Formats: sequence, structure tokens, C-alpha cells
Amino acid sequence: MSINNSDIKKAQAISEEFIHLIGVNLSPEVSADTGGLRINLVGKDSAIIIGYHGETLSDLNYILGIIIRHQVDKDISVRVDSGEYLKNKDKRISDIASKAIEKVVASGFPERISGLNSYERRIVHEEVSKRGLLSESSGDGRERVIIIKPRNSSE
Repeated sequence: MSINNSDIKKAQAISEEFIHLIGVNLSPEVSADTGGLRINLVGKDSAIIIGYHGETLSDLNYILGIIIRHQVDKDISVRVDSGEYLKNKDKRISDIASKAIEKVVASGFPERISGLNSYERRIVHEEVSKRGLLSESSGDGRERVIIIKPRNSSE
């Protein structure tokens, strides 16, 4: 589903009102790309909104996403970042994936990566696919892991 200028303006207004209501010194910058709406919160209260290991930012993303999807009446992805926290986290996840991929290529044996949420696992799957290897998720809930395998693996 495509995002138009009206959707961006609605998301901007909703984000501004929401940020005002929670009383933090931040300004939302809303944009769109092929992945959906992107909201970057800029200002001196970035650390407050990020919270411990990004938990507050994740909660804010969830709530703001629900409100925006309801108001624009479209099932679109909404991603909220502040202080480039998620951008830097994505880079760290890509680096972890690259190191595991290098180990698989060098050894020919599978590698496991654990402790990732679904979004982070998707980043790893994409990195693995780009390098021509195989990956799969295994397990449930917090015990879910990604297994990276060489292309010729029968495991």
C-alpha cells in the first residue's frame, strides 16, 4: 500500500500532538520510504525517549504506530527512531551477522545467533541471503535463534 503526502502530513500532526502530550522536548520529522513511515525524534530528550536498551522507544513505536495506522486507515509500517539509536543498532546487528557469516564461510559449519527480536532476525536473514548462504529461525519466543548454514549444508 503506497503512502501519499496526506498520510505523511497526518502522521506528522499525530506525532507532534503525541510528543506534546507526553511532555518531552523532541520534534518529530516524518518521512516515507518503501518500508513505510519513518519518524525521527530530534531534540534534547532523546535519551529519555530511548530508555533502557531502547525499551521506551520500542513502546512508543508500538503505540504511535497503532494510532497512525488507525488515523490514515492503512496497514503501513511505522518506525520511530531518536538520536539514531535504531540506525546504530541495525548496524550492530549487521556486524554480528557479518562475523557469523565469515565463520560459516571459513569453517563450513553452521553458526547460531540468539537474543534477537523478529525485526533484528529479519536483518540477519537479509544479510545472509545477500551473501548466498542459508538461514532459518528455530525455537519459540525468547529462545528463538537464527541458524546460518553454508549453501551445501544438509543439516
